Amino acid sequence: MTTYKGVGVYAGRVIGPVLQMPKPIEEPKDGLRLSGETAEAAAQRIKDASVRVKEDLLARAEHASRDGKATSQMATDRALIKSAIKLVETQEMAPERAIWEAATSFADQMTALGGYMAERVTDIHDVRARIVAELTGQQAPGIPVSEEPFILAAIDLAPADTATLDPEKVIALITSDGGPQAHTAILARGLGLPAIVAAKGVTDIADGTIVYVDSNEGIVDTEPTDA
Repeated sequence: MTTYKGVGVYAGRVIGPVLQMPKPIEEPKDGLRLSGETAEAAAQRIKDASVRVKEDLLARAEHASRDGKATSQMATDRALIKSAIKLVETQEMAPERAIWEAATSFADQMTALGGYMAERVTDIHDVRARIVAELTGQQAPGIPVSEEPFILAAIDLAPADTATLDPEKVIALITSDGGPQAHTAILARGLGLPAIVAAKGVTDIADGTIVYVDSNEGIVDTEPTDA
């Protein structure tokens, strides 16, 4: 049995299977160009990927604790998609690099506007990563989807992750980073979920492993006993 020690931020005891948050999508290589496809085909792939991301976000929002519909609309934003396609057509940029650059430009503009618009930058980054994942065949970022309740393990949770967190499925949170005042801790308290933060090593637990989470004591055990 392996025991991980962290800081409990909301009291509770839970036993269940672990699911890991997918690793963050890495930025496509700078200067990546079209290879083996026409600009027209690449442009269509961007359009198709954005629609699939929108549909996925809408489906997740149906069962989420918070409204994720606004984020889903960003995935098919006409200006965003048009900007990415222009990079493909004028610079022969690979579609994943084009959407990354277009979304990054949009995020910079929103940051400059400040206020509410600046607060939506994390949503733009989330949409950017999801479209790139669709285009490259990677697993999309965000809360895993499961038919059964599970314990979510992650490095930490970003504000954008909360839009797709279903508290009926996520029965506890365990993170390797963060602290008592981090977003994960605030989220756990708001939803009433047992949670442990700063438990180094929990991101190494294999998906499906049954663990015991005791956030009163701040421990995660990988082989819970009958007791």
